[in-house]
Amino acid sequence: MVGSIGIALSGLTAQTRRLDASASNVANVRSTGTMPAADGMTSNGTAGDRRAAYQLLAVAQTDANPGTRATFTPITPAYLQEYAPDDSAANADGMVAAPNVDLAKERVNQMAANRAYGANIAVVRTQDEMLTSLLNAKV
Repeated sequence: MVGSIGIALSGLTAQTRRLDASASNVANVRSTGTMPAADGMTSNGTAGDRRAAYQLLAVAQTDANPGTRATFTPITPAYLQEYAPDDSAANADGMVAAPNVDLAKERVNQMAANRAYGANIAVVRTQDEMLTSLLNAKV
């Protein structure tokens, strides 16, 4: 019976990470960075001394028996090319790497995380009520 609290707490942690990843993605929606090149150099020929493009995050949940484990994973494609010749990270063609953030998808992720968080809280609350009832019955 007490094991359900641990499972619910792992679910709470997973949903917190999910919300953290989504919030980070939304907060960086307009950040830009230097276009990466295949040779490890940035597209403007420097060795990474310019700011890198923001790496989008997602959360992968896996079975942790009991409970769940949540880990941050990168989303691909991480960036889109955007024309911004006045940006300090722009290459010779005026292109920068802009995060590939879908705001509608992020909002859905946030709502789903909120609902799942609430469901896990309900499990903890119900478990607490059941234990309290059990202890009162034994007195």
